[in-house]
Amino acid sequence: MSSALKIALEEILRARRLRADGPPLRGMGRSLAPLATGQSSVDALLQGGIPRGQVSEVHGPSSSGRTGLVLSLVARSTGDGVLAAWVDPADRLDPASASAAGVELARLLWFRGEPRAPRGLANAVAAVGTLLGSGIFELVVLDLAGIPACEVRRLPDNTWLRLQRMIEGIPVALVLVADAHVAHGPEGASLALRPSGPSWSGASGPGRLLHGLRVEARVGRHTIRGASLELRAFS
Repeated sequence: MSSALKIALEEILRARRLRADGPPLRGMGRSLAPLATGQSSVDALLQGGIPRGQVSEVHGPSSSGRTGLVLSLVARSTGDGVLAAWVDPADRLDPASASAAGVELARLLWFRGEPRAPRGLANAVAAVGTLLGSGIFELVVLDLAGIPACEVRRLPDNTWLRLQRMIEGIPVALVLVADAHVAHGPEGASLALRPSGPSWSGASGPGRLLHGLRVEARVGRHTIRGASLELRAFS
């Protein structure tokens, strides 16, 4: 990360730490218990939710529900008093959709990138390291969806190992959102999603509305364990 950007981010974190009128800087009763996603079938599949102290990933093609599932996780977490951060190098997050999904925006730091900025992805990864090291956030999301795989592969070989070592044994979860498998910690979750079809409200015909998306989730890269869920559409 450029020194100016790093200084600016650290200044934001210092200012946020000193605000007496904002939400608590830490969730009450921090522990190593998993963070529930708010999707009962997925939480059962993961034996409670996304593990803390680990790098996890949620990946799948476009319209597979990857962002919707992670927004559900953030909504459940911020609703429980957790502070979360969303690092967004491609500037994909829609705050209105996040709010409609139940995310408490006052408990979410959105770190926006510029999609064509030089070293944009490297700066985003460096920002993740700063956020993890701040001691403020219990959930950090790095949104890699839509970023070409060749750009992700240009990151240093030890990128994910370094981030995993930063959070081992502490009550922080790092979740990667991506088009395909990127990385996960030794005890981290790896969720592969694929769409199984839209869900419509009302009778068949031109007047019906999209109600949601049916999704199939598989855990791990070499497993047959899976779950079905439906993610609600937001207008």
